[in-house]
Amino acid sequence: CELTGGGCTYEGDDMRRTHGGMNITPTEFNGIVEALMRAMDAENLPIGVQNRILAIYAPMREDVIDH
Repeated sequence: CELTGGGCTYEGDDMRRTHGGMNITPTEFNGIVEALMRAMDAENLPIGVQNRILAIYAPMREDVIDH
């Protein structure tokens, strides 16, 4: 919400701390992205908006996937 300008303030842990030890694989992460894309399609968000949202969250990939 905060990253997309939704007007809220996030006060939780960072992505690395939150997802550390969950053993999330690249395949599982990609599944999350695909689910997000289906949800945005279902809400009829324009492709440009979808791309901007995905661009905001894409840099977090390495903090979510367990290495």
